[in-house]
Amino acid sequence: MSKLLKFAIVLLTSLAICACGSGGGGGSDLPVAGDTVTPGTPGTPSAPSTPGDLGALTDLGDLLGSAGDNWYYTKAAAINDAGQIVGQSNAGSPVKAAFMWDPASSTMTGLGIHSGTYDDFFGLKTTPTTNFFLYSEAIGINNSGLVIGNSTTGTGWPNETEKRAFLWHPTLGAIDLAPPAFIDSTGKTIIKSFSEAVDINNLGEVILTADDEKGRHAYYWDGVSTRTVTLTRDDSSTLDVVIPDLDLLGRIINQDGEAVAINENGQTVINSGGTAVFHDLNIDVIESLNHLPGASSTKAVDINNQGSGRGHIVGTSGNRGFFWDGGAMYPIDTLAGDSSEAVDLNDLDQVVGNAKTADGSTHAFLWRLGAGGKGVITDLGTLGGANSFAVAINDAGQVAGYSETGETYSEGGITVNVQHAFLWHNGTMYDLGTHNDFYSYPFIPPYPTSEAVGINISGEVAGNSITINSHPRGFSLSPTLP
Repeated sequence: MSKLLKFAIVLLTSLAICACGSGGGGGSDLPVAGDTVTPGTPGTPSAPSTPGDLGALTDLGDLLGSAGDNWYYTKAAAINDAGQIVGQSNAGSPVKAAFMWDPASSTMTGLGIHSGTYDDFFGLKTTPTTNFFLYSEAIGINNSGLVIGNSTTGTGWPNETEKRAFLWHPTLGAIDLAPPAFIDSTGKTIIKSFSEAVDINNLGEVILTADDEKGRHAYYWDGVSTRTVTLTRDDSSTLDVVIPDLDLLGRIINQDGEAVAINENGQTVINSGGTAVFHDLNIDVIESLNHLPGASSTKAVDINNQGSGRGHIVGTSGNRGFFWDGGAMYPIDTLAGDSSEAVDLNDLDQVVGNAKTADGSTHAFLWRLGAGGKGVITDLGTLGGANSFAVAINDAGQVAGYSETGETYSEGGITVNVQHAFLWHNGTMYDLGTHNDFYSYPFIPPYPTSEAVGINISGEVAGNSITINSHPRGFSLSPTLP
């Protein structure tokens, strides 16, 4: 029996929750050390691609399963190497719910939501309130099909201020990821109300941001360790609950922090105190990344599995993206403009992000450390418009994102710039178009824009087609590359 299974059986016995319902290695056609790349020179396709050149976008459907004309909300958030996609969909009850879509069956499964009322669930009230969990969302999935997500009350929507993290297991359903418990000045054991799942690796290790006695901090859970605590209700009755035994990341308690990412080697990165902090849980090494010259803040976005046992980190320091390797922070150039930002990296140390050009536009870029420790940057160009944005890169060097096409869409006197999801492969930016053929509606096209949100090792893309009022509908693409 796996350690996760053992834990979940104990936890589910103690605390009932309703359960309704980018990896691998590879070659690359990217620039290598010594390549000459002139900043500001777009790496655009030799000829513009046509929407749909790589195949039709597959509609993910929704949890309501209604046929015919509908505008039901489905928002893809992440994809694993098996092509499984997670996100959030209209569900009826709950109003919006976490889902997992399986390409093998082309079916969407609801992942449930925390049960009960928000206050009563934490053992703080003896009578129900109207503050129910209304929503759940999935935000990540590993290659074993373990999903992390959050239940929310709707308070402060769309910027949810009350959240509760969960781990979803394909057999066991939703498992509560409660914040750490502490004893207050009266001797009572307290669990605060906020926890937010952030990342999961392929070992099932999770990092989250949670409220504790001192504030809001980043925490790690190994996927197995638990503790039993006794909570006291308002009427002095008690409730025993089993919660994950969390470890504080970075050991930072005097200032708030947030979890960012965990790699396959038990190494994490958090943001706290205006900078990023690396924490290797195996040897308990903690190191601040500091700032690039002239910068007053640093924010990390990801950590990979590369580099002599120590992951490399990317993010933005001041107005420049950075690549961090064991203490050395390399600034990422602009595309002849005044700023750059890194958004993702793969295990080959290839970095993608977005940078300003000389005319003030923003272009997606590809960066790597070249000969002599000098950065090599490639402008990925656009689909014909002024701006493009990268969101993810896989270990095959393929980049997913979205770009303006140079076209506009007008309806009722409102005009927006059309942007389409793209897949950049071997020097060509392919236009993925939008999908809108699963029903008929008077607005043509009902989804004028689209975006990619993730890409797996096989080049399969997850994304969303989007209406003029930013209403998403999730899609999957298994590209047929030339």
